[in-house]
Amino acid sequence: MIKGISKQALTALALSAGLILLAAGCDRGQEKYAAPPPPQVTVAQPVTRTVTDYAVFTGNTQAMYSVDIQARVEGQLRSVNFEVGTLVKKGQLLFVIEPEPYQAKVDIAMANLAVAKAQLQLAQATLVRKENAYQDRAVSEVDVIQAKAQKAEAVAKVEAAKAQVERARIDYGYTHIHAPISGRISRNLVDVGNLVGAGQFTKLCSIVMDDPTYAYFTVAEQDLMEVRQNERNRALPLDEKGRPMARLEASGEKNFPHPGYLDWLDNKVDPSTGTIQARGVFPNPKGVLMAGLFVRVQVPIGIIKDAILTEDRALGRDQRGTYLLVVDKDDTVQYRPVEIGPVQTDGKIVILKGIKADDRVVVVGLQRVRPGVKCTPLTAEQEKQAQAAAQQKAPAKAKAKQEGKSKPEAKAKDKPAKGEK
Repeated sequence: MIKGISKQALTALALSAGLILLAAGCDRGQEKYAAPPPPQVTVAQPVTRTVTDYAVFTGNTQAMYSVDIQARVEGQLRSVNFEVGTLVKKGQLLFVIEPEPYQAKVDIAMANLAVAKAQLQLAQATLVRKENAYQDRAVSEVDVIQAKAQKAEAVAKVEAAKAQVERARIDYGYTHIHAPISGRISRNLVDVGNLVGAGQFTKLCSIVMDDPTYAYFTVAEQDLMEVRQNERNRALPLDEKGRPMARLEASGEKNFPHPGYLDWLDNKVDPSTGTIQARGVFPNPKGVLMAGLFVRVQVPIGIIKDAILTEDRALGRDQRGTYLLVVDKDDTVQYRPVEIGPVQTDGKIVILKGIKADDRVVVVGLQRVRPGVKCTPLTAEQEKQAQAAAQQKAPAKAKAKQEGKSKPEAKAKDKPAKGEK
């Protein structure tokens, strides 16, 4: 303890010194809280143009022609004359079934035809002879009638023999099986050496023609009536041949890359489902589409004039439905529930209800703002200009910073060392 000063006095003196230092610090300047600037978002005004209104339906593909190749005669399978899974042409030889027995039947039928023709010649000569003899009263009328009947019988036998020849040739033709259509062939279901056609037709393979390809789908009666109305008003887009257009996409594809047209609509609506079956035709030169695929078919059902479109990425979805965030004239974010239409090939989507053509729609930065808050709206062009200006300023700031660091070093070099004069 310092002589002459009590412990209580020392404590009071320390407190007073602390208060004085605190007051001095406050005198140097008080730090205040600065609010962050409003969040920056990218905005864009909607686009107005005439667009086509589409409806999308789900369906399945089916080959235009599909044929099962079967053995129509009995015999041993001698050869398979194609590679599995390849394209075959109409008339191409596919299978050969043991032809020798059927060639023998053709030969027998030809021989029977020759016999029948000989009998016909004999009957014809006999008739002529008896007709001459009847004129001389050498034979009776009954003999002439009998000769005519024998000739008619011989003519019938010739025709029957010709039919047998034709039947034998047809059966022989079945031993060489040719492709009835052009298309892609399956694998052979029977190997060479097996007996086919014994008691029943034996399926050997199948061929499908999938260029073009059919797509069958069902249309709701509401869409059907809208299409009918637009047809009457000539407001339905058609292709160059006057057919209703359609586009198709399979699983994993986007933007409906397969163009085609509608060629068939059923003649009645199914009352139990309220739908009607329709069919589209889609060219398939590269064989991308196969029979049995699950597909989506886009069909134009009308034209929307002066439609309002915005970018699809600007849409938000919550429990209330689909919405857009719009910046008003005071740069305050507003919530707008909207009704959407078809998506276009350029990524824009039709807004049927909810916004106007002069609204500023938030397209980038939806996560940074919420309805009712202020923001800094910039167009895409303004953002590019700001980024370009920032890039120009960056080298100047770096240079100034580097120069600021080098000046103290120069002063340190100029300062004499301790002990130097």
